Amino acid sequence: MKAAKLVLFCFALLVAVCPAFAQTRPAKKLIQYGWGVPDPVFVQQNIGQMEKMPFDGIIFQLPDPFNKTFDIKPWDEAALQPQLDALAGIKWGTFTDNFLCLYAANDAGMDWFNDQHWETIMANLRLEAKAAKAGGCVGICFDTEPYGANPWVYPNIHPERSFAEVQAAVRIRGAQFMSALQDGFPNVRILTFFTLSKLRQIMDIPDTAGRMDALLRRSYNLVPAFVNGMLDAAAPGVKIIDGNEKAYYYTSPLEYFIAYHMMKQRALSFIADENKQKYIAQVQAGTAIYMDQLLATRPPAGSILSYYLSPENRLFFLEHDVYYSLVASDEYAWCYSERMNWWKNEMPEGAEAAVRSARDKVAAGEPLGFDIAKMIAEGTEKMHAAGVSGD
Repeated sequence: MKAAKLVLFCFALLVAVCPAFAQTRPAKKLIQYGWGVPDPVFVQQNIGQMEKMPFDGIIFQLPDPFNKTFDIKPWDEAALQPQLDALAGIKWGTFTDNFLCLYAANDAGMDWFNDQHWETIMANLRLEAKAAKAGGCVGICFDTEPYGANPWVYPNIHPERSFAEVQAAVRIRGAQFMSALQDGFPNVRILTFFTLSKLRQIMDIPDTAGRMDALLRRSYNLVPAFVNGMLDAAAPGVKIIDGNEKAYYYTSPLEYFIAYHMMKQRALSFIADENKQKYIAQVQAGTAIYMDQLLATRPPAGSILSYYLSPENRLFFLEHDVYYSLVASDEYAWCYSERMNWWKNEMPEGAEAAVRSARDKVAAGEPLGFDIAKMIAEGTEKMHAAGVSGD
């Protein structure tokens, strides 16, 4: 409780005495993503209705195969043309920051050491960048979680080679990934759902050898090499956003600010010395909101904290998390949902109002105005009494 009050006090003090400083920062933006991801044709046909929702942009996708990062088959630009036409025809209004999504599963059998694979991948990525630019997007959303074969784990990949060898190859490919996207899209923004934030448990190990040994036992142990490669190639105007997917489960203001420090400072332990200044200048801290986690729509029933809150308190929970996700990000927070649909008006009652209230308070530089610590404690007690440990 004391920690939460201290955070609120510091935020209010900053707003009160440093308004000029606050104006130098990017405006905070809330981006929508969820099941039933729309394609360009849907967006073109429905953008007027979509922009009535409380967001600054969306993550949407091209149809298969034009959304697979590591596809080793050349994409047919003629087959992509109808999507390019739809993208060019979208009349954006209030949705100012939109991203085309790329997925990271390695179901095609990409080989980090195969130059021919990567010539094809880079050509495909240039088409992706062309599409994003044609659609007036600000960048690419790179979903680093593989919904299929995992490209990020050694020794499942190339066990005959040393970890250092594979890391070196992945770093080269990370640079090629970035080069291909920014070649046709200068100042591209790469919004990820997570990068180094996935490795928070081991980034504070003080000696390099111990940290590398711990990294080797993680299922995303090649991500730092890829991020360093992206930074190797990133032009000055490029931004990379670590979306901190773990924020799905935060219940207090302090967790958001600890995570911000983790992404901005502690994560530097995984960054090569020559890239540290680039990381500081060009990597942003983002934050995630998982609406199903907050509004008791994530199955099975009774499995998560929000099932043990009243419907009214679930909406306070949502407003709290949207508010602090925006406050504790450099620019972007992303709002994820599964069993609800903003575009079909299939939303829990009060959800839209809660999101709007949080956004309005952040935009006005106002405090949230309430504390959820007591309701979280009571809900947690009920959940544990029911024999549920929670996330």
